Amino acid sequence: MKPNKPRGPKGFRYLSTQDVMQRFGISRFTLRRWHEDEKVGFPKPVFINRRHYYRESDVFSWELKREGIDPDVPDFVHGAEVVSGVISDYGELVDALKKHRESLKMTVMELDARSGMQEGYTTKLENWARPGYGRGAGPDTLPLWLGGLRLGIVLVSLPRAPRHFQQRAKPSVEII
Repeated sequence: MKPNKPRGPKGFRYLSTQDVMQRFGISRFTLRRWHEDEKVGFPKPVFINRRHYYRESDVFSWELKREGIDPDVPDFVHGAEVVSGVISDYGELVDALKKHRESLKMTVMELDARSGMQEGYTTKLENWARPGYGRGAGPDTLPLWLGGLRLGIVLVSLPRAPRHFQQRAKPSVEII
């Protein structure tokens, strides 16, 4: 019979150092390196009775992030399914819309027909960065594009500045 795992406040389950090492098939030295390397981002241990323990939920979130899944994004917002992670620029928006279209197994021609856009316009929208060919979505086409995919946009306040904010916020003309 296996003893119960330690439980902390609010019923959090904790994993021992041995459990974590066994889970990932690593040595104690590797686990120590993961703690010291900020890029790895492995959760820090808590001390219970002079032993290291890891919150199971933190370890699971770390695993999901390594797989490219954002565990902090809710599954539903106001009853509607969330189909992408946080989007902070136009390129990410286009990539998310294209990925959703592909997940629906919908061709660009089907989307053009369903949305009411002229034939071939979705291809131009999805290739917006291609010089001389692509088009950006404007106030007339963005609602058609979203409507054809049956998607809506929800704006949320971010707890931190978006990625690369400093480069994006630079003035276009330098003041000397």
